[in-house]
Amino acid sequence: MAKNKFSLEDAFKELDLIIEALEQPDIRLDDSMNLYKKGVKLLEKCNLTLDKTEKEIIVLQEGQNGNIDQQADPGKDESY
Repeated sequence: MAKNKFSLEDAFKELDLIIEALEQPDIRLDDSMNLYKKGVKLLEKCNLTLDKTEKEIIVLQEGQNGNIDQQADPGKDESY
């Protein structure tokens, strides 16, 4: 059984749809509560994904021994 891979972009799209549904004037209270809970869970997952990505970036930067700035400008010649 294949597990669906979480996509931050798809989660943002789904959050937009949830917001649109919550803004409808004729939404029932229990429906709005269920949508709100779903949105909160999605936001938590998005935050976890962003935190993990940020930590990976920090590890990569530290692995470069602070040489990220030098690599950021490939046209920069350090030979002189």
